[in-house]
This record gives sequence, C-alpha cells and structure tokens, in this order.
Amino acid sequence: MSEFLNLDREKEAQTKLTNRSTFLLVLVGLFGFITLFQLVKLTVLDSGLYTTISDENRIVRVPIYPSRGLIKLSNGEIVTENIVSQALTISPSKTKDIEQTLKELKENLIINEIQLLAYKEKSIDKKSKYERVVIAENLSQQQIARFSVESDRWPSLSIEARLMRFNLSGPIFSHVLGYVGQISLEEIEDSINFSYPLSFQIGKSGVEKSYEEQMRGGVGYKTIEVDVHGKEIRELTRVIPKKGSDIYLTLDKDLQELARNELAGRKGAIVALDPNTGFIKALVSGPDFNPNIFNKTEIGDLDIIFNDLESPLFNRAISGSYPPASTIKPFIGLLGLKEGEIDWNTTIEDEGFFQLNEEGRKYRGWKEEGHGQVNLAKSIIESSDVFFYQLATQLTVDRIATFLKEFGFGLKSGVDLYAEAEGILPDRKWKLGAIGESWFVGDTVNMGIGQGYISSTPLQLALAVSSIATRGKIYKPKVVAKVNEDLIEKEIFLEIDSIKESDWEKLESSMVSVISDWRGTAFNLNEIAKNKIAGKTGTAQIKSLTDEELTVKEEYEDIRQEVSNRDHALFVGYGPIPEPKLTVVVIVENGESGSAIAAPIAQRLIDKYLSKNN
Repeated sequence: MSEFLNLDREKEAQTKLTNRSTFLLVLVGLFGFITLFQLVKLTVLDSGLYTTISDENRIVRVPIYPSRGLIKLSNGEIVTENIVSQALTISPSKTKDIEQTLKELKENLIINEIQLLAYKEKSIDKKSKYERVVIAENLSQQQIARFSVESDRWPSLSIEARLMRFNLSGPIFSHVLGYVGQISLEEIEDSINFSYPLSFQIGKSGVEKSYEEQMRGGVGYKTIEVDVHGKEIRELTRVIPKKGSDIYLTLDKDLQELARNELAGRKGAIVALDPNTGFIKALVSGPDFNPNIFNKTEIGDLDIIFNDLESPLFNRAISGSYPPASTIKPFIGLLGLKEGEIDWNTTIEDEGFFQLNEEGRKYRGWKEEGHGQVNLAKSIIESSDVFFYQLATQLTVDRIATFLKEFGFGLKSGVDLYAEAEGILPDRKWKLGAIGESWFVGDTVNMGIGQGYISSTPLQLALAVSSIATRGKIYKPKVVAKVNEDLIEKEIFLEIDSIKESDWEKLESSMVSVISDWRGTAFNLNEIAKNKIAGKTGTAQIKSLTDEELTVKEEYEDIRQEVSNRDHALFVGYGPIPEPKLTVVVIVENGESGSAIAAPIAQRLIDKYLSKNN
C-alpha cells in the first residue's frame, strides 16, 4: 500500500516539475521573441530613422555667404574693398559651459573685456544648431598664438578667416559710402528673401545700406561631416554662392576731395551735381568720420564719435534743414511774374525797411540805407530784402507754398541714400498743427526772404537751382551710376512748365550779374573765377534782430559774440554759362557771409570740375 502512495507522490512531483519547466520555457521563449523582435525592429524596420538621426549629428548643411560686392568710382578705381581678418568662433550648442569658456579665454589673454561684452550682447539664439558665432574679430598674432597653444582645451572653438569691409579713402566719402555693422535680431526677422546668420555684417548707412540687397549676393551651401564638437572633418558637397554686385559711384574723387578740403572740418555741407542728369559729383557733410572704425578694420573709439557734439554721423547734405535765406528770392520772383503781380519793369523804393502799415513793425533789410529804386533784376543782384517782403505779401502764403513745392521744397527727392529729410514748407495748416497758432502776414513777410519757418536741405536747394539751369527740369539725384554692368538711367523727378522761356533767361542773366556786376553780392568772385557762372548768395539768420533802437550792424555785433548764434553762409550756383554742367550748393554753418565764405568755394569747385571735363 505504501508503495502505491510513493508512486503517486513521485508522479505528482514529476507533473509539477513538467509544468514548471513548460512555464519557464514559454517565458524564456516569450522574452526571446520580444528580444528578437526588437533587434529586427532596430536593425531593419527603424534603420532609416536612426540613420537619419545619426547623420544629423554627423552630416550638416552649412550656408556659404558670398564676398560682398566692391564699391568703385566710375573709372573703376576701388574705394571700398574686402580684406581678410582672423576671427575666433564658437559653436554654442557644442559648448558645455559658455560662461566658463569665456572666462578662461579672458584669463588666458585670448580675448579682452570689450570683446567679451560684445559677445554677450549678441543674444545668441539656437535657431541654427551648427551656426558658428564670432567671439572676437581682427585677432592679433599674439591672440592667435595663445589660442593655438591652448586650443585643445576648447574643442568647440576655432579660428576662421573672414572678410571685413575697408574704405581705402578713409573719411573722404564717409557720408556717401556709410559703413557696415553686425546684424540685429530685428533685421534678421525683417529679412524675407535672405537668411542672415547672427554674425553677418550688414549695411547700416550710406550706399552700404541702400544697396545692401545688390552687394550681399546670394547664399550657397556645403554639406560637411562634423565631429562631436561641431568641427568640420570633411566636405561632402558644395553649391557655389552668387557673388555680390559691384557698385559704381557717380562721384568725382578730385571734386569730392576739394569740397572736403574747402569745408575744412567746419559744420556744413556741399552738394555738387550735374543738372542735366541728377548724378551727384560731390557730397560732403562736415564734420565727417572714418567708416573703418565702424567696419572694425581700423582702431578707434566709437564713443568719441557718438558723443561728439558736432554730430559727425549726421549727414547734413541730405538731412540738415537750413533756412534757404536769400537763395529763395529767384523763385519768389518767378512766382510774382507767373501770377502777374510784377513784371521785369516793376519798381519800388527800398528805403531799408518794410512796414505792413505805418504804425506796424519795421521789417529791416540787410542794408541800412536801402537800395533805392529796385526792380526784380536789381533786387536779385543786390539781394534787396524789401522788394521781396512786399512781393511776398502780395502773393500770400498759399500761392508761395504751392509754387515752391513744384521745385521740390518740402519733398523728399528719393536720392539713393537713407535718412533724407524733407525740410519744412510751411503753410496755414502746417503752422496750426506744428505750432498751434494761426498764420500771420508777418510769417509770409519772413518767408519771402527764406526766413521764418521755412527750411530746406542742401540737396533740395541744389535740385531747385538746377531747374533754372535746365529751364524747368529736375532730375532725381543719384550717387550710383552702375550696378555691375547695368547702367542707372537718369529720370525726371519734377518738371515745371508754367514759366515763360524769356523769364528763365532773364532770371539767369540776373544771377550771372550777381557775380559779374560791380553791385552784385558775389562780385568778389571775379578775382578768382575762371568760368562764367550764375549764382545767388544767402545769409541765414539764426537769431532774429528785433531791437529797432539799434542798427542791424550794431545788434548783430552783440549777437555774434556767441559763435553758435552767427549767421549761416550760403551760396547756390551753376556753370558754365550758357551750357551748365555743374550745380553747386555750399552751406557753412555760422560762416556769416555767403559772398565771402560760401561763394568762393562754389566757384573753385565749378572751375575744378570744368578743367577736368572740358
């Protein structure tokens, strides 16, 4: 009986063991199947995914930016080129501790405090995982040597050759050429057709800014293999970038240098242009600056430039607003003729002052004793204020403002430079909005001699005066003549067809007499003139003369003690007569005398230009 019981127990134990073995076998089989499935999934089914992820870490597409187009003169002479500079760059995404890395670079004298701060201000974003960002530009040989010795400590850093902008003429063309600077995040976001990197140099002013799209070229690409630190191992493919276009200026270098030398660092502006095309031959604003300091290709202190009270960065030639003073008189005269308020024989008595009524304020002329009997021609030659005081009141501000706009006053010309001002062409509506007052007749009196609220830029004056030379045509001003081989055509900006040919001729004759007639305000030019020109002087008051107890001379002597209160000196002119080739406007701030200071500069510029081009 016990034998049967033992046999049953053995059989039961064997069954349990068999069940357990089966369970374990099934369990092991299941794990084996899952493992095998995962292996197949990783090596076969998902191989493409992991290959892509691997390649993203190993193979990257890097943009190649073209060299920036050169800036040249029309004769092919280069004025702005690209020079090679060594820069220290970093791959932010491959750097574990950027702050520590920068600290070490500074401690090892590889970068200085200024370069450190400049990098921190860049607000690095990670829009491009593999984009290299410049830490320091224009590395010295000592900096390069120090980095080379320690480079193994910073595998995500490298030294790269980069192109920097360099103006061969320094400050001579500063306000025309402008300068480049690091692109801002806002400029990157505003760019639609061009993907700028964070370290890109973009035009900030002048031609560099207005022709940015043409000079920057088109982006190319290269596919490269990189290591774990983001450094290039080898190049796989390449798409060549499109080179930036070269820009050819309309400017005449000799004329530009002469204009700059004549202004001699004084505050003011000179504009010289061809009245028959609008092409600018010289454009100088004083004081000027060295663009290479901004381009970072010459050493200099930017803070000195920014904090200079003389505002060297301000382009007075296109942005400065000045009272046109007596240079406005020829246009007021033309309006009087057009409206029939006067003719060339209309005469008045200039006693040295003008009154709206016998008890009213005396508006004094610059000549205490007056000019006697004057007509339009004599009033232009001798610059009679009284004649134009009276004519302005006859014309009214409404007609004056409408007519002057036909000559470009109060309008932007569309010159191919940024930050052009439109000046002020006041009328009743303007004064009510800007000053909060009604227009008075006295405002019109002042406007008749280019004083009061009216203001214009030197470029506006040059265009307006050119209309006399061309008998009513004003061409859009340009500083660029050609982009690569594509010529820039001249184009009409404004056209005045309401003036009789005989009035144009007589007006020009009067302006010639400003220089040739012994009574003319610029008769002194006869001592130096080599060519016959037409012109008009102007003296723009900065501070009003209101003390009727003193003579004009006595009151001004007190005012002029403060240099900043002295009158501006103006001259507008063109020549040679009868076939003008150059219009020149000269404004010297606080220069006092248009005839003694501004006019000789204009004459020398015209003579210089004609000696080269005749």
